This record gives sequence, structure tokens and C-alpha cells, in this order.
Amino acid sequence: MKLQGACLIVATLVLVYSNVDALLRPSSIRLENNSYTGIVVAIHSNVNESVELIDRIKYMFYEGSKYLYEATRKRAYFDKVTIIVPKTWTHKSEYKLPGNLTFDYADVIVAPPNPRWAPLQYTKQYQGCGQRGVHIHFMDEFLTDPEVELYYGPLGRVLVHEWGHLRWGLFDEYPDAVGDPDNYQEFYFSPLTQQFEGVRCSYDHNAFPLKFFPESQMYRPCNGGPDIGYEEGCVYYVVANQDKDLVSSSIMFSSYPLGPIKYFCDNDSSDSPNLHNREAPNKHNRLCTSRSNWEVLRDHEDFRNNINPPREISEDDLMPEITIVQHQDIRVVLLLDTSGSMTSKNRFNKMISSSANYISSIVTEGSYIGIVEFNYVGIIRKNLTLVTSDDDRQALLESLPPDAGGSTAIGDGLLKSIEVLSEGGMDPAGGIILLITDGKENVRPNVADIMDTIISSGVIVDTLAFSQNADGLLPGLSQATGGKTYFYSDEVGSNTLYEAFAATMERGDVLDSERRVQLMGTSWSLKSDEERTSSIFLDSTLGRNTEFVFSWETENVLAIDVNITRPNGSMIDWSYEGYGVDISFRILTVSIKGQAEAGSWKFKVWNNGTQSQDVVVTIYSYPASNDVEPIIVTSELSGSTTAFEQNEPLVAYAEIRQGFRPMIYANVWATIERPQAGYEPIKLQLLDNGAGADVTKNDGVYSRYFTEMTGVGYYGVTIDVDNNEGNAIVIDSNPFSKSRPIVDPDDAFNLPDIGGVKIPSPGEPPAEPTGTPAPAFSRGTSGGSSRVDATPPGFSPGADLFPPGDILDLRVTNTSFLDKTVSLAWTASGDDLDSGAASWYEVIRAESVLAWQSDPDPESHLILNSSHVLQGNLSAPQVFGSREDLQVMVPVPEEVNVTSYAFVLRAFDDAGRWSEFSNVVQAVLREYVPESLPAPAPATTNAPPATSNPQPATGDASPVMTDAPPTTRDAPPVTTDAPPPTTDAPIVVTVTPPSTWLQWWHIALMVVGGSVGLSLLIGLILCAVLKGIPSKATPVSPIIVAEAGEHTNRAYAHEWLE
Repeated sequence: MKLQGACLIVATLVLVYSNVDALLRPSSIRLENNSYTGIVVAIHSNVNESVELIDRIKYMFYEGSKYLYEATRKRAYFDKVTIIVPKTWTHKSEYKLPGNLTFDYADVIVAPPNPRWAPLQYTKQYQGCGQRGVHIHFMDEFLTDPEVELYYGPLGRVLVHEWGHLRWGLFDEYPDAVGDPDNYQEFYFSPLTQQFEGVRCSYDHNAFPLKFFPESQMYRPCNGGPDIGYEEGCVYYVVANQDKDLVSSSIMFSSYPLGPIKYFCDNDSSDSPNLHNREAPNKHNRLCTSRSNWEVLRDHEDFRNNINPPREISEDDLMPEITIVQHQDIRVVLLLDTSGSMTSKNRFNKMISSSANYISSIVTEGSYIGIVEFNYVGIIRKNLTLVTSDDDRQALLESLPPDAGGSTAIGDGLLKSIEVLSEGGMDPAGGIILLITDGKENVRPNVADIMDTIISSGVIVDTLAFSQNADGLLPGLSQATGGKTYFYSDEVGSNTLYEAFAATMERGDVLDSERRVQLMGTSWSLKSDEERTSSIFLDSTLGRNTEFVFSWETENVLAIDVNITRPNGSMIDWSYEGYGVDISFRILTVSIKGQAEAGSWKFKVWNNGTQSQDVVVTIYSYPASNDVEPIIVTSELSGSTTAFEQNEPLVAYAEIRQGFRPMIYANVWATIERPQAGYEPIKLQLLDNGAGADVTKNDGVYSRYFTEMTGVGYYGVTIDVDNNEGNAIVIDSNPFSKSRPIVDPDDAFNLPDIGGVKIPSPGEPPAEPTGTPAPAFSRGTSGGSSRVDATPPGFSPGADLFPPGDILDLRVTNTSFLDKTVSLAWTASGDDLDSGAASWYEVIRAESVLAWQSDPDPESHLILNSSHVLQGNLSAPQVFGSREDLQVMVPVPEEVNVTSYAFVLRAFDDAGRWSEFSNVVQAVLREYVPESLPAPAPATTNAPPATSNPQPATGDASPVMTDAPPTTRDAPPVTTDAPPPTTDAPIVVTVTPPSTWLQWWHIALMVVGGSVGLSLLIGLILCAVLKGIPSKATPVSPIIVAEAGEHTNRAYAHEWLE
């Protein structure tokens, strides 16, 4: 059994090493010879033990593998999958060791819901088009509820849709009022067909326009038509009946229960059923510059240059091999550099002091700790010790190295650490090695010589570069083994050394209720007799085992004095029971007894010695109780190495959550330490605004580019977060999922719950999400580090190497047929990506979206100048993140009642560099906007049963979010924060458009009251009316409502994206 486990781990870790070009978080997924291996599914500890859940996960991958093989046209399938079950579940003999696999870095998680997306699955995506996501998130009830597949389709299809997000960086192709509210629209005007079309991909889906009235539980056909558009609130209602000869894609639009949908869309015009709709205003087209799914896939490393070509594989061979592993107790070996260079700048004493604090205060009971040092050779100082008492901790403290001197034998130290983890025949797989070093290896074996041994052992190696002199091999070593890289400088303010130690206790199966939360981590330089004061805010979610830890430099003396003031004003000093000093390791610890009260805690540190002291300050606490969800900050970097020589920037990400509820509007700052003497750290505010490096607005993920490099070396990142003066909000209500079940409209108001969350009716506008104000809080954590190994030719710090950032949220906010104007809005770019301000904008007007896509040369279209602009200034961009508004004049041809134009823009900086072109948007000017008519009168018979749809919780404690998306709008969207509309409103209300078929709709609405009767009449009306409607290249095919699914009660699920 151990041999099999080892084989599994070897395969997994080799794959991790091959994926070093994406997020800093490791991933073991690899596609080779058409098979995906190294896929990790992890079940959260809060999920109840369930054999059924395991079986459903297996079923999902079995079915998903066959569907993926077909969807990729025989190029890929799921081969090897590992499921990690919680440590708290009953141990079974078939469960293997997890190796270096953990919940934190799993590709698919089964966990409590994120209320922003519940009850549906979603994929968390930090990065843009073509780049991998973080993980897919399923509720356990979604996988086990027997009704899910009736409404959301086969689980295997659901998985493949999400795989498009996770692996290939695809985005959704359906209208999404929640995941993409600023760009949501159901219809668009196509210059190709000269009609209003529903947003879809591919072109020939069966659908028709309906408007739903949840309050009265009624629906009716939309007022308007394809020639003039539709009323507000009209939805493009896709039905279950789809013609396999007309549609075969797209999986990113409508895959789940629709049998004909088999493929990812492509740009091959000879394959009409699979042809990508480049005109459709959806998130995929916006972020992927209107490329089809397969165009993105052909550029991906999985298929680039025709690797993994189509291959015939039997159905039996498509069945993935699924292994179940179980979390185990934490095993850590401290691998400490005791070479001569560690005596410089007091590094050795700092390392030993932080090691002692780790052993005394941070190591949790039930963990195993070993100690190895290396100088000329690796030396085992303490074999693995189970920590269950103070005596165990004392034995470990006495085993710490006493001094430093000699060479730097990193390779031999690693081998000795693996030996410790293998003691007594134990499998070393899954053991953590924390390697701390300040130098470059100079004794054989070198790390490169033993890399295969390290990988095959299955250990995780976290590395800490102690100063810029540390070996450049550290990031690659961590990446290869699923570890994390840290950087600790010799500069005042750095505290990463303590955080790297603490992180080893947060790996694997750690509940949020048991997670250590750091409130402050910093260091000060205090002169003799100098004192300094500071404070932290302890929020109500914390308070257990709260400790203030201080360390100093000078040996064998108590060089500092500390006092702390509680929120109630009482003082804590040396006489307090929890006030402890360890002079041998230079640590002063104040442990707050009992539950520490919420509020502001002030503290003062005084250097009572005769010489200056570098004082390290670390303050942390644990959740107030097991049933309280703490506010958690996690962070990622774009990579453990940054290819700056290729003009690649570093990207910092931070996710703020309470449980699985995202926190928005928080105040988030990254501090980046830089190499080369004389360059101060840079503070950078991370934003959750859907612009620049941020992909999705208001999802609780904050991000920013960093471009101010100073040269080769390590760039260490720390993250600080607070509640933004009371403005931060924790989302706690479900704004209704973005799926639209394909059911008979008569059944639309009688849908079930999944996991306690009701499936919303199709066409029902999403409720405004609500949230609870975040308590006053503060958090500080390490974001890890990234290393730059080379710089561009001729580089000097401060050089302008980066262009303005791409603008991907250009949108139309208003149009006026009468005034002949179009209003545009976007988020301002920066001078260098998303920093500073650009110098000027170039805005291009094209005749259509397709005209621009066919010839993306500004000179072939109209480049706007000041004579076209009524409001706004093309030559005075605002700083990044600001909203830009522009109103321009456009010509309106005579004798038309609808016209449209496409707009695209780019930003230029003062060095003449320019961004890529923005997303292209379409502005539609309509003379007539169909009137919004009331709901039909209730039917006297066969009315849908009355049900009560749950509403989001509101009240004093749950304010409605002010920037929530408005209710469904017609194309183009008018955002709630747009300039005042200039459309001539009386025309909308009083003028009847010259449309014969519109009169039939009015007659139908007057004659037919109930949904049942209306459904019988719609088909007759449409058949008669549509004979007079001009033909088009790709028609929307209205069908009889009663045929809209043949009462299958099945639905395709519009997946919720983060």
C-alpha cells in the first residue's frame, strides 16, 4: 500500500514542477498524451461524512471524462483524480496518504456555499482570459440532491463547463446580471441581420422573448419585436428543444441538459452549428477580445502547436482512476542554516528566537516537529517529536542550534530532513520542511543533483530567503514540491520570518475556527531609552488565546519593557499573570487570559538597554469560539518568479472572507520590499473594481499590478487589511443564482430548493445582494515573495517599461436617437498598467462590431477628436480606477428607426506606449422603445400554484448594497450611475411604432389572461406574424410555449462565476 501511495505522489509532484508559469499557488494538473492527471478534489472539514458524496464525485468525473473527450474532439479526458477527505472522517484501509496535496491548493473543493453564488457551482478566477483559475467550488448538496440534474443537467456536463473556466481561462457566454452586472444585456442589435438578437452562442438556439412577473406569478410575450427591440425586463428564453443540425455549441453558453450541445465554439465559418457569435455582448467576448473558445484553447499550453492531437480512446479507457486519500497529522522539520554568513546582521539570533516562539506558542498539540541544521553538512538535532506537553516543547527548545559557522550544505540538509520524516519506516510524503537560509549552496550534493529524490519523497518544502543574498533556487524548489516561498529582509518593518513558521500549522485540514489569525506583524528599530506606541483592533470574531509577542537582539539581557492597555482602560505590565520573558531566546510574551475583549488594544515598547535594538512585534489571536467564523485574509502572487526581462509585471492578489462569504469595500494594501540598497518599500492599494488586474468586481478578491522593479532579487509582499472606516460589507444574502432553468414557463414559479436555497424563476431579475457591515478589524499577513532573475537590456530603476493597462470594461451607458448622441463609460487606465494616469485616449467609431473585428486598424474607421465630443476630455485621463464618461455625437441616417455603431478605445502614456484595444461595444439608437406593459390578468383555471419566493434578509443590520445591479434592462444597458438619460422619454410612451405585428401582441394580451391560455395562442400568432417579418441569416426560432421542454423539468445551468 505504501508503494502505491508513493507512486501516486511521484506522479503528482512531477506535474507540480511542470506548472511554474501561473499563480504562485501550486497545481499538479498536467495534460500529456491526451490524459489529465494530478487533479485534486478536496472536501472541507465542515462537510458531513458521506459515502453518497464520494460516489457522486466519482460519477461526475466518470461522466465528465466522456463529455470532455467529445467536447475537445478527442483531445483530452480525465485520467487520474485524487479525492482528499477530512481527517475527522472515519479512517478506512483504502484511504492513502495525501502526499503534498492539501485542501488549500485543491483544484475542486466541496465546501459550504459562498452566498454570492449559491446554490450553484462556480469557479474562482483571479486572472484573465487564457489563464488558469483558482478552484471550482461545489456545495455538497448540489452534488447529492436528486433534483439537481433535472434542473441543471448531468453533473459531468456541469464539470466540463467549469473546467473551461479553471484550466483554460474561458468565461461565460450568457447574459449575467450578477456576475457581470455592468455589462449585462439580453439582446443586441445585429447589423449583419438588421434585427435585435438574443445573446447566445452559437447562433441558432431555439428561444423567444418573454417577460416574467414574479409577484403575480405570471408571464407573457415581450412587447416589441426583432425589428425595433423589446421592452425593459424582456429575457431571451432558451427552450429545451434544440435542433442538433442547427446547434452543437457552446458549452460556455448552454451545455448542461441540452443534448445537442457538445462542443466549445470555434471560428470555423463552415461549421455553422459550432460557429462562435463574435457580436454577442457577453463576458467571454469582453475579456477574450471576441475570440472563440477554441481560439483560446489553441493558444493554451495544452493544445498549442497541435500537441495532444485527436486520438481514438475506448470508453473503458476514458474512465478515470480515482484515489481517495485522507489528511493526516502535521509533521514539520525545521531546516536551519547555521553557516557563517548567518552571524551577519544578527540573522542567527533572529532565526533562533523565531524558532523558539514557534515551538513555545504556535505549534499545535498533536503535531510532530523535528530539527535539522546545515553548515558543512546536514546535522539531525532532533527527530520527529509528538508535541503533547510543555516537556515536549522544552526538549525541542533545547535542541535548537547554539551557534553558527561553516559552509552552506543545503542539499545535504534536505536529505537529512527527509531522513527524519522517514524514521521508523514512515512515509515522508506530506511532511513539511521549512528551509531558512541566507546564502548560496557551496557544498555538494547540490539541490539540482537530488531534485528527483526530493520530488519522489513527496515532501513539501517551504523556503524562506533570509536577505537578498539567499540562493535563487529557492522559489523553484518550493514550486516543485507544492510549498510556498517567503522573503525576510534585514530591513526594519519586516516580519515574514515569524509568518513563515506560523504558516506550517495552517496546512491541510485546518478549520477556520482553529486558525491562528495574525493582527500585526512588523519590526521597529529603537534607540536606547526610546519608546514607541501602537495599537491593534481586536474584533468580535476573535479573542481566544490572544498573544502579544516581542523579541529583541541583545543576548542575555532583558532589553525591552512592554505595557498594554485594554479597551476598558486597565493596564497590563510585568506583574500580569500572562506576562512572560525568556531571556535565553530573547522573547517577551503577553498571553491574555480568558477571552480577550473586542476593541482597541494599545501597547508601548521601551528600549531600556544601552544600545539600539531591532524589536519584532507579532500579535495574533484565535476565533472567539468554534461556532464563530473569523475574518480571513489569504493572498497569492502571480508567480514565485517574475519574468521581468520579458516586461512581465508582478501581480498581488488578496481574498477577504468571513467563512465563505466574501467581503467587499475593504481597505487592502500591499507593501512590497525591493532589492538594491536605497529603495524604500512600495505601498500599493489593492482593488476589487473589475478593472486592471482585477477580473470580477465585488467578489472579495482584490488585486493590483506592481511595476516599480529595482533589479534582480526577491520582492517580498505583506498584506494589511481593515474595514475601510466602516464601509466594508460581508455579503450574507443570496442575490439569486444566475442560472435560468429551461422549463415550461407554466412551471417557472414552482421550482424546488437546493441546499436550502430556492431556484429562482427564469427571467426573475436578481435581487440586490445585501450584506452585514464588517466589524472594526485589522489583519496583517504575508503575501509570499517573487524573485526576478533578470532585467530587460539597458534597464535602470524608474525606466518607463510598461504601457497603460488594457481597458476591458468599456460600456454604453445611454443613447439618444433624437439628440444623436452616445454616452460611454469605462474605468480609467494607468500610465504603467494600473498605476498613475495615462496621457490621452484614442476612441474609434466603427460601423459595426464585425467591421472592427474584420479590420482592427484605427485608420480604417473614424478616430474621434474634440469636435465629436460633447462631454468628457480625451486628452486628460484621470488616475487609474476613476470612472471616465464620454458623450459623443453620431450621425443618424434618414428613414431608419434603428441605427448602431461600434466603439473601441486605447490609452497612451507620455512615453508613447499604448495599451491593447479595449473590448468593443455596440451603441444602438432607437427611435421607438416598446412600452413596458403590465402583467397579464390571472387565469381562472390551471394557474401555477402559489409559492412564496424567499427574499434576501434586510433590516438595520443588513443594508442593501448601493452599487448592486439594477433590474433587467434592454440593450444597451443603462447603468444606475450613468449620466442623466437624454432619450426623449415622451416618444417611448406616446408614439406607436409602425409595426403591424406589434398590434397582434397587444390583441393577444387583451384577449388572453392566463399563462395556460396564452401559451396556446402564442404559436398561432407567431406563425401568422412571422411570415411578414424579413428573413435573416441566423433567425431566432420562436416555438409554441407548450413545447418549451415537453415538461421535462430540465434546465441548463448558467454557471455563476466569481
